[in-house]
Amino acid sequence: MKINERSLIEGLSYALDVAEKSYFSHSKHVAYISIMLAKELKLPLDEQKDLYFAALLHDIGASNTYLIKEHCKVGKDIILKLPVKSIIADYVYYHHEFFNGTGAFKLMEYEIPLASQIICAANLFDGRFRNLKELSFDAVESIKKWIKDNQELFNPEISAAFYKLLEKEYILLDYFNDDFNNILTNRIEAHGIELDYEGVKAFAHAFSEIIDNRSHFTYRHSVGIANLVNKITAQLGFDSEMQNKMYIAALLHDIGKLVISNDIIDKEGKLNDKERYEINKHTYYTRWILQQIEGFEDITEFASNHHEKLNGNGYPLHLKESEIGELDRVMAICDIFQALTEERPYRNKMPINKVWSIIDTMVDKGELDRILVDKIKIILEEDYE
Repeated sequence: MKINERSLIEGLSYALDVAEKSYFSHSKHVAYISIMLAKELKLPLDEQKDLYFAALLHDIGASNTYLIKEHCKVGKDIILKLPVKSIIADYVYYHHEFFNGTGAFKLMEYEIPLASQIICAANLFDGRFRNLKELSFDAVESIKKWIKDNQELFNPEISAAFYKLLEKEYILLDYFNDDFNNILTNRIEAHGIELDYEGVKAFAHAFSEIIDNRSHFTYRHSVGIANLVNKITAQLGFDSEMQNKMYIAALLHDIGKLVISNDIIDKEGKLNDKERYEINKHTYYTRWILQQIEGFEDITEFASNHHEKLNGNGYPLHLKESEIGELDRVMAICDIFQALTEERPYRNKMPINKVWSIIDTMVDKGELDRILVDKIKIILEEDYE
């Protein structure tokens, strides 16, 4: 498995925007302005690359807390677990610092890493202008006024660079272009290294924690499924490449749940029709996020099809038996098994005989693969005697 780190980080940045209830390319827009400021300031290319990745990941700690200091700290801790330069963690840690010392940690002026200052400025800009309805002369003038009114927050060199950017018409035309993602690909010169399985796994583990930590009822749900599929795919004779892809897919299979309100995820009792409609969206968004990553084609399928049923009554694609691959079927069984053996807000975890009884009933309804269920029972038998 070889996945480009830039493609991986860009793809997963969508999940961070979803988690923060932001629009789907906040992180990428912040990264674009950050890089354009860095170019104007003539930062070396290797520093621009580090800045780009830090800007894409700047909200990685924001999904579980709205406290600025805490989300900066959590973000730094998560990034230090990733196979990226440790300096990127520092850039994220200080991205809410203002030049006048009124930021989260009260650092002033040149105590703050320049990259963090740039991300801070880009983040504030995006927060203020991302919903701009029309790019016009008046809009550009209002942006200039905003820079002037907030100049005490920014390094004077960054303010000057901002004004210089506004003289280049293409910057804002790029920024507010509907085809922004393609523009970003063509404009940014941040070539990532090729990550092997261990590198991709480190990212997947980090994001599985973001997903599962939103609710103490789903804590370690994704890791639990990953461990199941790791054992089962090995016993079923799949090669190491497929085992690795399934492990990554299991860690990320619920990444689309970042779209869903915690009020629904943590609800005690049965979901009503409106709530069920909302939660059923999560597999769609899992697919939408993961398919942004080049080389994730198999992983996207394994992760996104875990609620499809052989009789066509699953979601969101309503695939039927011939359209659902063997590993998709394994993932579906493992997801159900793991969920039934966990504590949930509306019930206690179930004894193993009850779990298999429910799964057998689903087989009888034509939802799950009977041959695979029987094989998986034997594989897991010694773990639940």
